[in-house]
Amino acid sequence: MNSRIVILCLLLPHVMPVTKLIKIYGKVESGPIPTPIDSETDCVNSCYMDSDCLLANDANGQCSLYSFSATTTELKVMRSWEDTGSLVYFKVSLLECPSSFNDVGLTFTSETGERYNWKKTEYGFSFARCRDGWKEFDRSSGVSVCMMAVSIPEYVSKTLAQEKCESLNSTLIGLETEEEAEWMLDEIIRLGNSKRYWLAGERITNSGIFNCTSTDFNVNWDDDGMTTGSNIMNNPKIAGLSCMDKQTKG
Repeated sequence: MNSRIVILCLLLPHVMPVTKLIKIYGKVESGPIPTPIDSETDCVNSCYMDSDCLLANDANGQCSLYSFSATTTELKVMRSWEDTGSLVYFKVSLLECPSSFNDVGLTFTSETGERYNWKKTEYGFSFARCRDGWKEFDRSSGVSVCMMAVSIPEYVSKTLAQEKCESLNSTLIGLETEEEAEWMLDEIIRLGNSKRYWLAGERITNSGIFNCTSTDFNVNWDDDGMTTGSNIMNNPKIAGLSCMDKQTKG
């Protein structure tokens, strides 16, 4: 006699993040130039319906929208504990309704589905547009850059290194500060690879010296569009890099 086994399956609803606007007392301290909204237009709804809007600031009836695509410098919000006539609305993605504001994870989700977190500071909040796993660096030009060290096979050309960065929706970048150079060396050690790596830029003096053992040279950073100056190349932590762009080894 054959017996039958009946399996009862319960279809569970898939929990999708819900876009909400979180309101606090506060004001924008600094950041990119916002888009002004006229007084007859609903400030909150304008930000909610705009997929590129990550923050709205309603100060005494004057609404300003801050877009994700325009945020190339750090966006800082100063929080206040009483009504001063200025309100800030964070656009966030929530899986469930938090019990209090302290339990809210201020995470903005871009149109491509990438998640970016606001950081809590002593004065309020800051948004630097770095994805999870990327390191933020502030440069003297006022531009903030997000960097990640990527492990790839040892012997690759610069072209392949650039293509790898492009596959991550990023670009091969150069070095500008001591902090960036020290972080880069730490990442190379952490990844456990040899000390071969590709940066943006092209060596423009002493180009015939193999392995760049001399620190007497300059670099043209034109191919990344963000890095300036070459003093950092005198840093002994990176003085041994290979700048032979036309060779297959990097």
